[in-house]
Amino acid sequence: MINNQTAQPDTGKFTLLIILTLGVLTAIGSISIDIYLPAFPALANYFGVPIVSIENTVTAFLFGMGLGQLFIGPLSDVWGRMRPLKIGLIIYIICAGCSIVTNNFELFLLVRFIQGLAGSSCQVISRALVNDLYGDKKAAHVFTWLQIIMGVSPILAPIIGGYFSDESTWKYLFLIMALISGIGLISCLTIMPTGKAPVKNLSVNFSDIRSGYQEAIKNKAFVNYALVRAISNSAAFCFVTASPFVFTQLFAIDKKRFSFIFSGFAVGIIIAGFANAVLLKYFQVKIITKGAVLVQIVAGLVGVLILYFKGPVILLLGVLFLFLSMLGLILPNATALYLVAVPLYNGSASALIGSMSYLSAFIFTSLLSLLHNNTAYPMMLMMWGCTLAAYCCLIYRN
Repeated sequence: MINNQTAQPDTGKFTLLIILTLGVLTAIGSISIDIYLPAFPALANYFGVPIVSIENTVTAFLFGMGLGQLFIGPLSDVWGRMRPLKIGLIIYIICAGCSIVTNNFELFLLVRFIQGLAGSSCQVISRALVNDLYGDKKAAHVFTWLQIIMGVSPILAPIIGGYFSDESTWKYLFLIMALISGIGLISCLTIMPTGKAPVKNLSVNFSDIRSGYQEAIKNKAFVNYALVRAISNSAAFCFVTASPFVFTQLFAIDKKRFSFIFSGFAVGIIIAGFANAVLLKYFQVKIITKGAVLVQIVAGLVGVLILYFKGPVILLLGVLFLFLSMLGLILPNATALYLVAVPLYNGSASALIGSMSYLSAFIFTSLLSLLHNNTAYPMMLMMWGCTLAAYCCLIYRN
């Protein structure tokens, strides 16, 4: 059922295409990072900087993603969903092209930040569209399927990145980013419903933006699950940011093998997503979420112990697989729970949680870079610390 909207295309006829498009839009942020991870050494050689500096391009992108959502969410409440989404996709495509032609690292870093700002429109508006189009009861299931669809990107993106990870081919990865976002733009121009209509009595001013965010922050349920999702997401980005150095430099795994290993972790998230669809029939969303966070706490501790006792890398990979798989349970459930709390300012609420997720990831990955000591401890300890903090949020609010 669609509420508060202008006339929409036949969503029944295009249901599969609509969900696939929402999956593509949701995955753009992940693809923008995952696809070029295997090419970090090539980028470091091309720009003449240490590989740790290339990690900062992920941090810059995350900062742009977090900052942009604070503004795009309220704009989508005032202007409607489609206008800021289309503008964001166009700017994203332009930035992908600029990344191909630049040979200056500082400029490349700036372009990645702007690309993050533009890409944030895909994140915040795709989440808001789910609530617009499918309503409260179906939201958790739709988000679960989006999580599964989005899980394909961390599988395919690093594999593709592994085949284009040389100094002569890494620029093709940004061309692929442009092509994928172009597909999303075409879908938005053709089959995608427009979602909630613009709110006529709202205008783009600080008072209305503040009202939307205040409405969200006053709701305890929103704050609870927003924090859980943001912190859990930060643990994932700590892994994404540090894993190229940890596995290609410390454990001497070649780039193509690393891309397949990274893709294998995404398989776990997809499996957990399917499991979540089944578990939702028998358990409350809150119980599933809490159980998944507890599994992460145990897995994180075991990972730290493996490093301390110099255990085999295959055992560490198994623990990381279990840890990351739990995101297939945590992220869609927490997303569904916080969005239903503030329906009038759904765009603002979606923007706030998206911003919290990426800005917290920016903070944690920046700290991770500062703690860099040529070991795997910073990555594993930061991941474990994030999941401990997420569990504390659950206990405090429940």
